[in-house]
Amino acid sequence: MGRIPAARAGAVALAFVLTTFLCNPRVLVAQSGQEGIFLLLPVGARAVGMGEAVVAQRGGSDLLWWNPSAIVAGDSAAGPHEVALHHSTTVVGQGNALAVVWPIRHASAFGFAINVLDLGQQTLTNEQGIAVGVATPTDYAVSATYAAAPAPWIALGLTAKHVEAGIPCSGECSGLGIASSRSNGVDVGMQFRPDAMPPLTVGAAARNIGVGGAAGRPGRFDVGADYKVVAFERGDDRVEVHGAASLVTTLSLDSASSRLGTDVIVDEKLHVRAGYVRDPANGSGGAIGVGLQSGKLVFDIGRTYGGLTGTNDKPPTYFSLRYLW
Repeated sequence: MGRIPAARAGAVALAFVLTTFLCNPRVLVAQSGQEGIFLLLPVGARAVGMGEAVVAQRGGSDLLWWNPSAIVAGDSAAGPHEVALHHSTTVVGQGNALAVVWPIRHASAFGFAINVLDLGQQTLTNEQGIAVGVATPTDYAVSATYAAAPAPWIALGLTAKHVEAGIPCSGECSGLGIASSRSNGVDVGMQFRPDAMPPLTVGAAARNIGVGGAAGRPGRFDVGADYKVVAFERGDDRVEVHGAASLVTTLSLDSASSRLGTDVIVDEKLHVRAGYVRDPANGSGGAIGVGLQSGKLVFDIGRTYGGLTGTNDKPPTYFSLRYLW
């Protein structure tokens, strides 16, 4: 028998994952309901620096958390392979995410990621106030992504994820009500790249479908656009300006927030970013960021001011280190 083409094999895997998740009623129901809240925290310094308006951005492992379709190139040429570390320090805790993007032939790609949030150690005491143990609340998510571009003007993607919230404990922890919770879910996304207007990309994604219980649903619907303008070009010198905007709502459409962002790219090496998140429910705030590529290494840093994880004395800081080949 002949070999199955890579694109067809990816489509088969995609269908299998969907069937497994949607036909098993236990998969999309959380056991406790709070394990997915940390998925509302942003991942990736590029996304943070652009005010999280990245649902229509193309390429990069950080987009595994924003739009699974964005990791695939829009033509027959495969994009770069990538392995990356995305780190964050916020008032919530220390976040570390490891991601791999692996393009294959026929304009498709796989992605794998693990995201861990360390909430810090907490001393446990008994009724007399005596320390009896130390707990380390930790949330994590493991995911696998497949994306394909069946035509140059459209890309589709799916992520399947497992999410857990646990409290590892040392010492006398029995009887203190410590428990863990877990659930599974999916992200789906698409990008539309019209031939008649190449500078424009329109993106949409539904994230964290099925994760968490009724009291803590992190599911979000994100739709937006990115428009590229070549501001200057002479010889080897080139300056591009990306303007992006998106609207984010809960999956039940009962709450909405907006994002605006820009990315100024000089000679495809230096990035200067700024953005703003308007979120009446969780707080609004601005963001700035810088990125630098040197050979196969890409370094990004971003900071937010205000918003969900902001503090007055120590703005949250995000950095990403990516290796491309």
